[in-house]
Amino acid sequence: MSLIPLGPRRLAGAAAAVLLLGAAAACGSSGDAAPQPVATTAPLYKDLPGEQQKAGKVVVGSDISYAPMEYYDTDGTTVLGFDKELADALGKQLGVPFEFQNASFDGLITSLKANRIDVVMSGMSDTPERQQSVDFVDYYTAGAMLLVPKGNPDKLTALADLCGRTIAVQRATTQEGYAQKQSASCVQEGKQKIEILSFDRETEALLQVKQHRAVAGLEDYPVATYNARTSGGGGDFEVAGQQIEAGPLGMAVSKQDTALRDALKKALDALIANGEYKKLIDKWGIPAGALSAATVNGQPAGGGA
Repeated sequence: MSLIPLGPRRLAGAAAAVLLLGAAAACGSSGDAAPQPVATTAPLYKDLPGEQQKAGKVVVGSDISYAPMEYYDTDGTTVLGFDKELADALGKQLGVPFEFQNASFDGLITSLKANRIDVVMSGMSDTPERQQSVDFVDYYTAGAMLLVPKGNPDKLTALADLCGRTIAVQRATTQEGYAQKQSASCVQEGKQKIEILSFDRETEALLQVKQHRAVAGLEDYPVATYNARTSGGGGDFEVAGQQIEAGPLGMAVSKQDTALRDALKKALDALIANGEYKKLIDKWGIPAGALSAATVNGQPAGGGA
């Protein structure tokens, strides 16, 4: 999509939402119980840039509140999710652990450009706007989906059905951009605008839907379907309609870090070739967006998501 340069977002159930909101305060925490040793004999260690070899790790910035992509376990410290396990697998190829640091989604690219982190893995959409400042190694494809209360009481099937209604989204995401664009279309058609409730965390937006202060949320396909399956034992939400403007999700790296970008692409291609990528896709139940090869900056100018 070509709306705002910061991107998608996100969790699963009211109880989990409260837990994750509290856990999110533990910024900088990693999902690893103890530092993992550097494996200089790893298949792609030689491709890892000297900076990360010297540091003995790759520092990952992530908004850890976006199940099933990344979220905290019940201890409030251990990081779980598809992105986390993919990062662990990439680390085995490259010979160093990937250390997750929690941060607000809208500050991740700023942290990357300031060299406080090496890479962003946070269910972030690869968009033409973001490509102006960072490069992406794309690893999944997803569009946005409406998440509504179980039974879909307002009979929503598309964004156009939201005119005159209230929707909850995470701030600075493509979903917020979709809602803003649709709201403008509503007004142009002589209908009422969409009331958009924007929050720093996806968990906060989800709570608005659960408590019926919003008729729907808007989330990435894997997140919306996960929440529909798991929240309240599968009794709180359901997805409505079809995916909106599906496009790639990517690992963001600084445009100056071409060696790291290329090492990540090579490692991801190795995981796709050896079947580990598919095992993770199947484990987390997100087959619709699987890729057959890693791509760099796969979203063309003017594209969606």
